[in-house]
Order: sequence, then structure tokens, then C-alpha cells
Amino acid sequence: MTNGAKAIAVTVIVLIAALGSGLPLLARLSYALMAVLALCAMWAWGSLRWLEIKRAVPARRTQVGRAVEDRFAVRNTWVIPKTWIEIRDYSSLPDHQASQAFGLAPRSWRKWAVRTVCGRRGKYTIGPYAIVTGDPLAIFRRTRVVNERHAIVVYPAVVDLPDFQFPAGDLPGGYASRQRANYVTPNASSVREYAPGDSLNRIHWLSTARNGRLMTKEFELDPTSDTWIILDMQQDVHAGSGQESTEEYGVIAAASLATHFLDRNRAVGLIASATHRETILGDRGTRQMLKILEGLAVFRAEGKIPLVEVIAAEASRFGRGTTLVVITPSNDESWCEALRELKYRGVRVVTAILEASTFGGSGSPTLAVGELAAADIPVYLIRKGDAFQQVFVGQGIKQ
Repeated sequence: MTNGAKAIAVTVIVLIAALGSGLPLLARLSYALMAVLALCAMWAWGSLRWLEIKRAVPARRTQVGRAVEDRFAVRNTWVIPKTWIEIRDYSSLPDHQASQAFGLAPRSWRKWAVRTVCGRRGKYTIGPYAIVTGDPLAIFRRTRVVNERHAIVVYPAVVDLPDFQFPAGDLPGGYASRQRANYVTPNASSVREYAPGDSLNRIHWLSTARNGRLMTKEFELDPTSDTWIILDMQQDVHAGSGQESTEEYGVIAAASLATHFLDRNRAVGLIASATHRETILGDRGTRQMLKILEGLAVFRAEGKIPLVEVIAAEASRFGRGTTLVVITPSNDESWCEALRELKYRGVRVVTAILEASTFGGSGSPTLAVGELAAADIPVYLIRKGDAFQQVFVGQGIKQ
């Protein structure tokens, strides 16, 4: 029973007792209680009125280890003070404590900011929130829910890998990759109408003269510099929980390697067999980095497809001169044979094996490491607690 219901019940009981007994004292007490209830009800009604509240979240994208700022400004535009106001926040961002309780003098402001350090990748919402207020005696409460939501994406952590020596896609020739590039490459594929912002050095003057309007060249990706990252997200092979899990270590490894390649002007694509098979086509630049980080922010180890089947299904994407990086906690050697076949086709293969036994899983990657080393495929072993800068040094384990 709420405080208001209790107060009304008490008033009714006193009023009945006064009418039944005829005592003037009880009658006056019942009148006083009714007056207090009426006054409190009017005060509570006005408490949610003449109240302005603003909420702002300046940054909608951040990264694990960085802070998100949530700003509030509340103003009382009434000539009567707000004796108490409670802001109840219902954000999904972990550890975000934006709720506050305070009072406001007439025509005054209260501003505050909440900074939350993000510890988990993912997509979250800041908001909605509720404003709860009432009369000075807290007999009647008034609540207003503000369904204002700010979507925020927390990217996974990225580790700098200064000593990682990736294999160059150095095989000449090859085939023309049928993927459009947003920059000039040696492979011009087609022409289209000029769009505002296109560089003048991309205008195809012969087509412009033929069509009577500006035409711009389209370019394809350089086939000798493609890099693909396969992140194994099959649920059955992962171990650990939370931040200390093969899932999180694998995501950090994929994000760090993708950033490493993109910083060196390589075209990078990503394949992950999460809840659904996710493919981010190869491209260069900052926009591609953000696209990959946004995908990695939400991928979960809930996949059902074994790594060997993912490699087989995507093998047509990997041509001669392509660099393929496979990140997996799987101890099954079948995918090693699939990588050996790709290597024979001229694909440069690198593997990063998450040692699941150090995360509470079972089995050992010894046989898989041996097969990969025998095929002259570099292997990087990642154990729980390892620093990535120390893991990705040189060219890994080779025969």
C-alpha cells in the first residue's frame, strides 16, 4: 500500500470515528487531515509541472577502457521549491550510475555529469529514465517516464602490435578483385556519373566527351594486398567467461590485427561465424576500421558452424597473394588441412590459436600447432593473461 493510500485510510477512519463519537477533537483532527491531504495532493500535482529536464550524450561511439559522459540539466521554473526530485535511470550500459536525488529552490538549476568507464564491448542504450517527485511529506508521489534513448556502441579494445611481421601479399599478377574501391588503384573497372566530392583526377575525359556530362572512373581493389581475417565464433570450442574468455581474447586479437593492417594501407575483410555468418568485405581506410570494430562489438560466440566448414565455404574469396589470418580456440586438426590446401594455392596463411585449456577449457592445441608448423604456416599461441604485444612478435612458430 502506498503512502497516499495509507494516509487516506487513516483520514477516513478518523472521520468515521468523529462522526460516530461526536467528539469535537476528532472532528477537528479529521478536518486537519483532509486539509493536509488536499494540500499535499495539489503540491504533488504541481511538482511534475514547471519542471524542465535536458539530457545529452555527446559521444555515441567509444571503446573499452574509455569513458562515456552523460550530462543532465534540471530546472525548476515554479515559484515554489521542489522539495525532492529523484531521477531514476534505466540505461543498459554496464556500471552506468546516473540516478540522482535532490531538491530545487524556486527558479533554479541543477547540472551534473556522469562519466562511466566502459568495460564491455557491445551495443547499449543510455536511457530511458523516470522523474519521481511529490509533496514535502512524501504522501503522494508523481512519476513521469521519459522514453529518451541514446544508442551507444562500445568498440573492443585495440592493442598496438609494433613487432608483428605480417606476410606481404607479394605475388605479382593474379586476378582483378570485383570489389569497388573508394580510392585510386591500378585497376579501373567502369565509369559512372560525376558526384559532388569526386576528385578531378578520377574524371574519365573520353567518356565525358562522348556522353556530354562529367563521368568518373570506378576502381577495384588491388588484388595483391587483400587481407582477410577469419574469427572462429563456434560456441562449442570457446571457453572462459566475461573478459577472461577465449571469445574476448579472440575479438581483441581480430580488432588489433585489422587495425594493424589498415594502418599500413592494406585492404582488410572480416569473416565471423557468430549467430549468423557475418562477412565484411575488404576495403581500406578509417571507415573500414570503424565498420570492422562495430561488427566486432556485437559478435558473440554463439555459432554452430565448425571452422573447417567456414574456410571451405569462403575459400573462393582467397586468391593468390591474399593474406589470410585465422583466429580460433579449436583443437581440431581438420581446419589445419584446409589451410594447407589454401597455402598450396598461393594464399599467405597466418594463424592465432587461443589455448582454451588456460581459460578453463579442455584439450591441447599441440597437434594442430605441429601440423601448421610442418606446413610452414606461422602460429601465434595466445594464453590467458598474455600481453598481445608479446604474443605477436616476429613471424610466430614455424618449423
